[in-house]
Amino acid sequence: MNVKGLTCEPDILPEAELVIANLVIEYVGLEPFKKGILKTGARYVSCIIQINTDEESWVSDSPYLHSFDGLDAVHHQMEEQSLVMAMNEIGFDMLKKDAMPLPNGKKLVMLDFER
Repeated sequence: MNVKGLTCEPDILPEAELVIANLVIEYVGLEPFKKGILKTGARYVSCIIQINTDEESWVSDSPYLHSFDGLDAVHHQMEEQSLVMAMNEIGFDMLKKDAMPLPNGKKLVMLDFER
């Protein structure tokens, strides 16, 4: 499934009991993500989002930095509370939260939900 399929054609998503969306929501946005989750009829959703404290760049400095230049057009900065509220709106409650610090002040946040 590509990003365009998730944002433009959520009806093509299959039914599933569990959806794992690691570093996906940032590229499809919250509203298309919610529509996709509802379409699947999932009972459980596990998400990992990247929290960025560096406002200038969501990609850490590396020799591959410019490989991500084209993604700026589709990248949506994610906030933990926004995701929790969005999931609550479609009937999901948070089961678990965990965080892993990354270099440059960034962190990965895992949020698990149940309907």
